[in-house]
Amino acid sequence: MNVLVAGLSQRDEAAFGFFMSRSMKGWSWESTPAGRGTVLPKADLLVTDLVSLGLAQWSAAAEAELLRVLQGSTAVLLLPSHDRTWASMDADTVNRHALVWLAKPDSTDDMRKALEAAAAVRRIAAPAHPHAPVPSQVHLVPTAAPAVVVPAPALAPLSVVKANPPAGGMPAGIARPLVSAPAPSVAPAITADSMDEVPGLSVAALQARLATLPETGRHVFLRKLSAMLAMGRPFEARFTVQNSVIFHPSDGWVASNTPMLVVERVGLSDALAAAVIVREIEGAQAEERAQRLGMPRQELDTFLWRLATAALDKGASPPAGARPF
Repeated sequence: MNVLVAGLSQRDEAAFGFFMSRSMKGWSWESTPAGRGTVLPKADLLVTDLVSLGLAQWSAAAEAELLRVLQGSTAVLLLPSHDRTWASMDADTVNRHALVWLAKPDSTDDMRKALEAAAAVRRIAAPAHPHAPVPSQVHLVPTAAPAVVVPAPALAPLSVVKANPPAGGMPAGIARPLVSAPAPSVAPAITADSMDEVPGLSVAALQARLATLPETGRHVFLRKLSAMLAMGRPFEARFTVQNSVIFHPSDGWVASNTPMLVVERVGLSDALAAAVIVREIEGAQAEERAQRLGMPRQELDTFLWRLATAALDKGASPPAGARPF
């Protein structure tokens, strides 16, 4: 089986290659860049991150775009860790297009099972004889995740692998996909924190936290971001000529070439935050600029949680004249 990986970061691609060599003997893989509007090449099996395709959240238009991008290929689709919107996709459509969902963060065991389920779906969806009947399939719908289509005759009884609940009262993440068959020895994780639930903070939750703060003039950077995010349009927060963070709230991602420790320090210091230039940009410009500057994308909810935790839950601000660089 040949797997085409689309839209993963360099780090995740390297980890995926290591995983394939250790856990999927006899399989091969290659990678291709992906972005909003990309049409992916046909492949035996696709693995792609919905955030990289600009499809972090479901809508009727996003669903149509996803099916256009996939061109009928069987696919394992990586879901943002805190998104529930893709549960709105009709199970019959998921079945017909042979899609398997995998919520992040995922372990190598999760990925292996998702690949094996997708390969089984592909085999049943394309019978050797063109007029042979396709065996019936079971639609399995977790309470908080889209359907995972698993061919009934080929797999053992199913179990649900759920992520641990996040600490601190943050919104619960999507349950990991329904998978089957007991796992052999677990290979190294796809990402360093793959077995931990990734906390997240929505724009609405950030606004609610800021509204409870007694000092309305404090936390300038978070308030700037909150106001821009509420508008729902892409924008850029520029720290220096070279360093910035691009936000795309409607697609649920941020892209940055600025160290997170620097962003967190600006969130702590109102003096530093006053110097940050925030400007609205067009969606196409946001994606082109992020790609041109080599800015890796990450989920908006995760980014906001890290920033709010650093700015609101940690100690006092640094000295007013402190420089982040």
